[in-house]
Amino acid sequence: MSSIRWKLCPALGLAMAAQFAHAGNASLSKMQPSDCRARDADSTCATAVAGATTPEFPLNVSDQLLYDGPLGGVPAAGYAYWGFDFAANQTGLPSPVRPDEFINRSSVRVTITLSFTFPSTGSCNHDCLPGVEFRVGPGWIHVDPAYVINGNTVSLTQAFEPGQGFSWVIGLWQSTNPRLTVTVPKGSAATLADVGMPALPALANAMPASTHLCICGDQSTATCSDGTYFSNGLLGAWSQQLGNYERAQAFNDCQGGN
Repeated sequence: MSSIRWKLCPALGLAMAAQFAHAGNASLSKMQPSDCRARDADSTCATAVAGATTPEFPLNVSDQLLYDGPLGGVPAAGYAYWGFDFAANQTGLPSPVRPDEFINRSSVRVTITLSFTFPSTGSCNHDCLPGVEFRVGPGWIHVDPAYVINGNTVSLTQAFEPGQGFSWVIGLWQSTNPRLTVTVPKGSAATLADVGMPALPALANAMPASTHLCICGDQSTATCSDGTYFSNGLLGAWSQQLGNYERAQAFNDCQGGN
């Protein structure tokens, strides 16, 4: 058996996994605090926690709120990646975009806001802001929303159209209290599931790895596993240097590991 830490979720086979890895490397970014000061930003993540505390943030009353609460599982150090097609995982049908992204399957735009508190006094100031980025669509396009600061809170907001896949990467640095806000246009019948979100974003419960048959590089089939994931879409540690993530307990039985 060849044991590996799988990169970029090979649910559609090893050939597609290689394509995903290429997309991630092509869009490699340098996620630093907002002042862009040179720092050591590796992918060493602490163990994901089950929940998060709840700060208070003002809401945009012009939209319809689907969720406004803690985002569980954010590691205390390093970067981590969120994105998972729950519908494809449940039905066994191929993802229309890619299986390692949330997918807005509703008929309306969904707006995602990630919010944090940070120490805004003393020498820290904006050097303590978190590192955050979004990844969008089958090409895994890198998107950096603007940081919006209000006192000692900071938020980043990005909207996604119907049918669009999206994910995000978070590195806390010295920020705390990660929070997720999900809104849709007022009057919409869309649910959290419709826009690709988990039912309980505040909880990051570990989901066991499952096995399946995959196509190897020599076109033979073998037993493989994409590895573990967490119930709110957390997949694993994000590598700053390689521009991709790694899921625990992933492996394949292909000869030579490919």
